Amino acid sequence: MSEKISKYVGCPMCGEKSMTDIICSVNTEDDKSVRERIFDESFFRWKCIKCGFENKMQHPLLYSDVKNKFMVYFIPKVERSRIYDEKLEREFSELSYIKKRVVPSINAMKEKIALFEQKYDDMAVELAKLAVAEVVSKSTGQNVYEGYCTEIDKEENSITFQFFLGADHRSYMQTTRYDVYNRSLSIVRDYYPDTDKKKGFLNIDKAWAAEALRRYKGSV
Repeated sequence: MSEKISKYVGCPMCGEKSMTDIICSVNTEDDKSVRERIFDESFFRWKCIKCGFENKMQHPLLYSDVKNKFMVYFIPKVERSRIYDEKLEREFSELSYIKKRVVPSINAMKEKIALFEQKYDDMAVELAKLAVAEVVSKSTGQNVYEGYCTEIDKEENSITFQFFLGADHRSYMQTTRYDVYNRSLSIVRDYYPDTDKKKGFLNIDKAWAAEALRRYKGSV
């Protein structure tokens, strides 16, 4: 079932405070529309009842998809590598096969949901993304701010990433061979087979990939 809390939210335009229901936990089995509302971001839309001002209200959200065996915990701007929630661990102790991730942004949450729905390994994707980001940075002469996997096509032997470059976060699309994902998956299976057995919600991101690659290179 979905869980929610109620709190007063002040409008940044007119100052009106109104009681707002904030949904903090959703299950796709109970709410079939939640995925679509997260992807079009209407889920986080807030509207002032007095002046009509609309804003995006980002708040922690636990997204559960038991059918596809994953949970994604969105905590805005979270920086920790692992979030351990004792209550959730007790509640889902029998579901050891569930992948549990914590993410700092809505875009990262969308990426994890899409990958897990299609049965891809997000650790392998992060390793592949890091390798491609380094190529993009060298070819453009700009730092990569962040990036997301947008499409994987096995038949076309391709995987596509959207990167955001430089101070203005300019969007940049880069496609590489699916083989890069397969090589990354081999590294994950050979050197990090027990990662998902750790308790808590793991932050599998660029920092994780950089550390994993460093350890891999040091062991070969």
